[in-house]
Amino acid sequence: MTEQVFRLIPATLNYPWGKKGSSSLVAQLADGAGIPDFKIDESKSYAEIWMGTHPNAPTRVHSTGQLLSEHLAAHPELVGEPIIKRFGLENGRIPFLFKVLSFDKALPVQIHPNKHAAEHVQSESLKAHVDSNHKPAMALALSDFSALCGFLPTFQVSEFLSFVPEFASLFPSDIITHFTSVARSPDESECKAALKDLFSFYAQIDKEEASVHVKSLVDRYQAGKESDEEKTVKLLVLRLHEMYPNDSGIFCAFILNHFDLKPGHAFSVATGEPHAYITGDIIECMAASDNTIPLAFSPPSHLDIPTFLTNVVYSPAPGRALIQPTMFTRGSTHTSGSLLYNPPIDELAVMQVIVAKGGVESHHKLRGPSIAVVVEGEGTVVWAEGAKRLGVGKGQAVFIAAGTEVKYSAFETAFKLYRAFVEVA
Repeated sequence: MTEQVFRLIPATLNYPWGKKGSSSLVAQLADGAGIPDFKIDESKSYAEIWMGTHPNAPTRVHSTGQLLSEHLAAHPELVGEPIIKRFGLENGRIPFLFKVLSFDKALPVQIHPNKHAAEHVQSESLKAHVDSNHKPAMALALSDFSALCGFLPTFQVSEFLSFVPEFASLFPSDIITHFTSVARSPDESECKAALKDLFSFYAQIDKEEASVHVKSLVDRYQAGKESDEEKTVKLLVLRLHEMYPNDSGIFCAFILNHFDLKPGHAFSVATGEPHAYITGDIIECMAASDNTIPLAFSPPSHLDIPTFLTNVVYSPAPGRALIQPTMFTRGSTHTSGSLLYNPPIDELAVMQVIVAKGGVESHHKLRGPSIAVVVEGEGTVVWAEGAKRLGVGKGQAVFIAAGTEVKYSAFETAFKLYRAFVEVA
């Protein structure tokens, strides 16, 4: 009989925005994950660790080295027929991709296309779109986390145009006049149309020309000549300038919402929604896709501005609605040790599980597969009514088959893990 719970070998990615060496949580987790020949290089950036069946960085079964997708294709009962049918899965795929990210430099300002658009553009732009799936995502802070996400309300963008001359100088007077005239309109469609005109012009502006205006803005801020209204955004502009000197993407500080999250806070990113993670350590879980359309903070050869503008969704809104975690109650022990983050994304949900020293946390069967990764401490996963157990420590990831009841036990130390899963009703 095929084992219901087993260890995995995740994959790491070394993008330049990742934290370097042992300062990276990704490197720390990878060091304990059992990746063959892995050794932390203090000069290397460790950006992401992936757990899933996506072919760009596939996970393997720890005991055999076999691709997880191959193992699941041979044993589809581990995923479960309802999940396979619901998402049209083939070749041992699971519908979510589970990641940990660790970064001290902003990721590209980007969007992810919806499913229809991803299918349509795949053959037209293979470099930017590597698969035909959509990529709604959830980000969950493990440390202090800074991000840009979603358009500011149009009235706030209008205010920036009025007191940030370097920003206003990017646009022709007719675009500014029209935008400011409707920015406070109660007609949502009118505001969205004006935002589309403004943002489309910004996205297509000559990057070298824009960098001149960025330099003027940064010089003024560094000289301490900001207005009272600019004091908060000044810090963001200078922070982004340190990461990407004079990059035109810095003007996104006046167009997109910026927010800082504490550990445990989470939000979802919809398809077509512009966003950029700036600094932090996070859990990220998404529909199984690697589609990204960048706008800024990315090499020119990676940019596809027409495709970006075709797929961006204009939904200006103040701030950010966080995902409110709830206690996971489908366990034989109802404790506060398991919190459920359930975003409006069919393919995924994530649990945070904290087991106190000497404690036990129990989960009844889930109607779909899951992957769990330990981020702190060590403990034991127990299943088959206590007949089987597996010791796990920091960085170690396990696959848990659909329909498997599990218990998490801590002995000498407390431990903390995150469990991504999918279910159907």
